Amino acid sequence: MNSRKIRLLLWSGCLAHVILFAGDMLYYGEWGSGHYSNKETMAHVALWRLHLGSLTAPVGMGFALLAVLGLWYCCRRAAPRLAAVMLASLYAFCFLGVLEHGVFGPLGFALRYCGQTSDAVTQIIKLFSITEHAMDLLFVGFLVWIFLTLRKKCGVPRWTVFLCPLVTIWLQGVMVYVPGPLCHPLMGGWNNIAFTVWYAVLALTYKDQDIGSQVAEMAESELTGSPKSSEKGA
Repeated sequence: MNSRKIRLLLWSGCLAHVILFAGDMLYYGEWGSGHYSNKETMAHVALWRLHLGSLTAPVGMGFALLAVLGLWYCCRRAAPRLAAVMLASLYAFCFLGVLEHGVFGPLGFALRYCGQTSDAVTQIIKLFSITEHAMDLLFVGFLVWIFLTLRKKCGVPRWTVFLCPLVTIWLQGVMVYVPGPLCHPLMGGWNNIAFTVWYAVLALTYKDQDIGSQVAEMAESELTGSPKSSEKGA
């Protein structure tokens, strides 16, 4: 896997979250402040928006899976075991994300035809809450990425950790101070905006470098018969 293909995989992360951001806006996107309820908006949006928004979940997450594969290719040579843990965690995160994002379509229909206090709405929101809490447990994948980036094992600058969505998620609360009409779109779609910026920066800054791996070094030492330690001592 050459560096150009890895960058293309990372760029697919931008495309993924642009699609998911569009889905959020189809569900409850409106111009204005962030002080009104998304549920009230979803109860009155056009039906085609709910249908189309539901389709963005599998399409967007399909591209997100490609982007996670790109993250794995960035660091698999330097830290194969940690890269595998990150890959498994972020893949599970994406699969749960399909359910979390896709549930808004049924929620919109339930709000429209059953009312906000109906049992259908209550159960859908409960499912959303369970999925959201399960996704929180999978943030370990982002922690692994931050650790490997700080150790210079990913081929990207260390400062990119400050753009990781796990770090920038707190900025969603700051969006409430943005004046309308941008406040509501920024608050409602902040997570996908953060992911889009992060993947774009990674794609632009990634450099294919010869990252040393302990496994590779040990294998090379066995083949050459000259351990690294003896070379340094000489």
